[in-house]
Amino acid sequence: MIDKVNFGFLKVSKKTKDKMVSNLFTSVSEKYDLMNDVMSLGLHRVWKKKMINMCNPESIHKVIDIASGTGDIPLQLLKRNRDLLITCLDSNQEMHQICKNKMFDNGFTEDIEYICSSIEKCTLKDNTFDLATIAFGFRNFTDYQTSLKNIYRILKPGGKIVILELCNPPNKYINNFFEKYTFDIIPQLGKLVADDYDSYKYLAESIRMHPNPEKVLEMLNTNQFINTKYIYLTSGIVTIHIGFKS
Repeated sequence: MIDKVNFGFLKVSKKTKDKMVSNLFTSVSEKYDLMNDVMSLGLHRVWKKKMINMCNPESIHKVIDIASGTGDIPLQLLKRNRDLLITCLDSNQEMHQICKNKMFDNGFTEDIEYICSSIEKCTLKDNTFDLATIAFGFRNFTDYQTSLKNIYRILKPGGKIVILELCNPPNKYINNFFEKYTFDIIPQLGKLVADDYDSYKYLAESIRMHPNPEKVLEMLNTNQFINTKYIYLTSGIVTIHIGFKS
């Protein structure tokens, strides 16, 4: 029997999800940054700044940004510490190219490695990185357990994982508003701005189906991370999870 995983509300095989996620990001790549600003009313920049602060980039050397997309997180990390060695890992070639262009436009042309792969299939060496970051990519993973095992493996002892992700707010009134916004408004914005209703309908579904913060914390603990915690941002619309390799 084939293992099924969630792609929004659909149940699909792992191989099918990989392909569907890649196709989705190919579809949205050109308007991805613009849509982030439009959908979040610019708040994604505030959330990412908070994430960067929690990464303490001045005190580390080697970073892997997973599901790096168009490169917002590695760019902000480098602006804080130009001496960082950064690996941008993403399975979508179009997003990778936008990331490369963004880095070049901001004057960062050295000490950046680009790898077109999912974290599940990543074959990087053990005990390599001081920090692993994931911003709004965790809910698109095909296999959470394999991904976290691989991240743990490639982190150095004492290395940190920081995950920024959308979630369902714990307050039922805020959650009702957020759900209405994500299901009724965001797909329409996607249609208007990016001519892509379906991809942004998936966004709403993927948030609804994403494991709650306690479940993500449990996953981190199960995969040997220690000193794990999470914080809510913006009334629980977003969480930041942190864990360390022992």
